[in-house]
Amino acid sequence: MNAFLTAAAFVVLIAAAAYVIHRLNLQHADRIAVYRYSAPRPGRRGRAGPQQHHAPR
Repeated sequence: MNAFLTAAAFVVLIAAAAYVIHRLNLQHADRIAVYRYSAPRPGRRGRAGPQQHHAPR
């Protein structure tokens, strides 16, 4: 019985850790998607200035 409870506790801890890592990965992907890595090149059409950074939700 003790072995079963120990194994169940490990499975729950692993699932919780996987969920936290998954959420952190989603937040990181959202930050990458919003960030503009370079300014527009001079003489090209498009936005006049660098894009403002917005805080992720």
